[in-house]
Amino acid sequence: MNTGDIIQSRFAKALKNQQGQSIYTCPYPDHGGRIFQTSEQLYDHGKTEHTAEFEGLDARQARAKYRELSSRFRSDHSSIATAGEKSAPDIAALTLESETGSRQNSPPSGRKRPAEHEFSGRKGKAPSHIEIADSDYSRHIPHTLSSDRIRPKAQDIRLFNPKQATRGTTSPYRTTPEPSSEWSAEATKSTDLHSLQTKTTIREQQRNTPKDLNVQRQPGLIELERYDARYPGLLLQPDSRPISQEQLASEVKSIYAGLTMVETKCIHVDRAQAAAVQDPETKLAPDHWQALIALHRTLLHEHHDFFLASQHPSASPALRRLAGKYSMPARMWKHGIHSFLELLRRRLPESIDYMLAFIYLAYQMMALLYETVPAFEDTWIECLGDLGRYRMAIEDEDVRDRDIWAGVARSWYSKAADKNPTVGRLYHHLAILARSNALLQMYYYSRSLTCVKPFGSARDSILTLLDPILGRAPANLTHALPIDNSFIKSHALQFTRSSVKVEERDQPSDAVSDARDEKKEQPSAEFLGAKAEFMDNLDNHVGRVTAKWKEQGVYVAVTNIAGWFNYGEDSNILRQVLLTEMQQQASHATMGMMEQGLPRASPNDQHDSASPSDGPKKPSSTLPALAESCVFKNAQAITNETFTLALRRIGDKNVLSHVHVMLVFISRLASSTYVSDPVEDVTWAVSDLINDIPWAELIAFLNTLVKTEKHIQSQSQNQTQNIDTLLAANVFPGEGERSDELPLPEDYLIRGLIWTHEYFPEKWFDREHDEEERTLELASTVKNRTERVLRLGFSLCKHQRWITYDSGSNTFAVRSQ
Repeated sequence: MNTGDIIQSRFAKALKNQQGQSIYTCPYPDHGGRIFQTSEQLYDHGKTEHTAEFEGLDARQARAKYRELSSRFRSDHSSIATAGEKSAPDIAALTLESETGSRQNSPPSGRKRPAEHEFSGRKGKAPSHIEIADSDYSRHIPHTLSSDRIRPKAQDIRLFNPKQATRGTTSPYRTTPEPSSEWSAEATKSTDLHSLQTKTTIREQQRNTPKDLNVQRQPGLIELERYDARYPGLLLQPDSRPISQEQLASEVKSIYAGLTMVETKCIHVDRAQAAAVQDPETKLAPDHWQALIALHRTLLHEHHDFFLASQHPSASPALRRLAGKYSMPARMWKHGIHSFLELLRRRLPESIDYMLAFIYLAYQMMALLYETVPAFEDTWIECLGDLGRYRMAIEDEDVRDRDIWAGVARSWYSKAADKNPTVGRLYHHLAILARSNALLQMYYYSRSLTCVKPFGSARDSILTLLDPILGRAPANLTHALPIDNSFIKSHALQFTRSSVKVEERDQPSDAVSDARDEKKEQPSAEFLGAKAEFMDNLDNHVGRVTAKWKEQGVYVAVTNIAGWFNYGEDSNILRQVLLTEMQQQASHATMGMMEQGLPRASPNDQHDSASPSDGPKKPSSTLPALAESCVFKNAQAITNETFTLALRRIGDKNVLSHVHVMLVFISRLASSTYVSDPVEDVTWAVSDLINDIPWAELIAFLNTLVKTEKHIQSQSQNQTQNIDTLLAANVFPGEGERSDELPLPEDYLIRGLIWTHEYFPEKWFDREHDEEERTLELASTVKNRTERVLRLGFSLCKHQRWITYDSGSNTFAVRSQ
């Protein structure tokens, strides 16, 4: 039995014992509640307190006098008890301003910052219940002593009942979260002395106030609930407490002051511990680890307070921008989580338990911020992916747990990539998670290096995949198929510039020639062997894996195209040309918006946009050199040969995704308007780089698709000229057109790449209805993919350079030179 039940039981027994005794009460209103056990005591009270009324009366006359007064003042006494007068403090009439003022007069605590709001818990969470400084009110004794005549027997189920609840039960009603204040538990600890003084003063005031046991209590804060007569069983939402801009600004400023203090301490401790890691003999005690975790947990909580206050719904735009201005999300990750995780990682395996505990702690905090602070949603998603990747990396015992956490991290990174498809860093993280699939890992690295905003560190990370295949490092746990090994090896030789051998030319001593004539570059035998092995096995592999090559064909195409860009080198002329054209289109769009009076991008957004790097040479002088280089010719060779083999599989729907991706790339280069300056009376255009595309195989493939579509339309009793209508239509439908046409699965695999930046319409991916259905291969998916390929092929005819289309015979043909 708890304390509340014991007190209640004793009190009930005392009342029962008193029922059989005679009770004498003073009838005067100003002496209400005075009870006497004998008539002699009441007679002495009358002679002492009411001398004028009882002077000269004996005991019998005094009792008659008391009965007369009791009858006269009974009604007045009842009204006074009902009104409450001074028998109990009116909680509803109490104001928080006076209490706040008295509290603010006390010296501020050195441990916690002063706060300005009441009824709010630490870390922005509302307290489960509110403590009122009233000696009559307790969570462990009955709320009132009034009789059944004054107070109905039916008790409100929301009020405390010792028989139905236990100590510490929280309130089921949630309040609006606000910045932390002095009503929180932690703040109360730092002001114990002041709270004790306040409670003592209130108790003294109440002790001096006469009370009547029969007087009904006034309703308190807990009892003042709002109802609607139409819905008697429904409790209405309480009124929210407004907060001024000045109060919010003051709260944010005080939180930031405490945050920077804790952050400085974390930085100092992490650096000191990182230096101590160099000595393998030093081991930290368990309480030391716990103290470090507590310190970083405090920093995370301070950041949580800051975000809740600065992103409050009532905050001004300037206050909301403070978190971004001071890089608070990045600082939280760097100093609050990442540096400590690295310290724990270096201390493995002795720190494994503490690292697990801190990862779970940080993951919960990030998940909370993801739900409550959507302004930095992209950052929280990526941080959650990073924490999942750390958890996966330290799991060595249970393979299932490792796979689960790899899936968790992959889902967060994929979500982040959907929101920021041009950021290469996310694809680098996905590549690390794909170590069990060498081809998929190569695809992600290639995508990370050839997107609009490439991730430079991927050039170092990719060596963990390429070096074992080249025999430069011990083989890792990746078990790749032989065809994948030969494919990756050819690109590994290209990446490391080992695919070219240089032969010295014998020149006469009196001959005068430049450096290009003295050296001749040729493909290396190792590269030719790896490429030949891949091409020899590719046709059988596509026929064996069937539908799986729909995805694998996209991986192969993206990796082959990455070779055209030297795997993301900033000095690559092809990348510079495409970035320059992107800038020109962006500037034209900005000018158009200015003329129409539309808002432009902010300076920060303009600063983040990709811009071509300043190479040692102008693009116009390096484009011919790119076309003549042996490394670029090797990239063209493996791309064109793979494309040729896919085109020769006429009637195979599994190669359509590869053909689609290749046509997107070819269309992008064909539409480029860049032309180099004359070099030796020869000009080069970007479109000249696709002259060696297998055009003959392409038109054969397209003509087969046309015949198939005509056959399908004839069976559906459609007119033949619908083929021309289908080809002449835009590649992508306009807004409100062809609503049944959704993004293809490969659209998600190539978005964000530098050569697809202008390919997709702005709201194309808004047509997605279900994220889980994006990779499904339905009958409509094959139909839409076929139509997309035909439209892309027809768009190439508009350049009037490589292929043509005859509307009379509905056939494609190679344009005669």
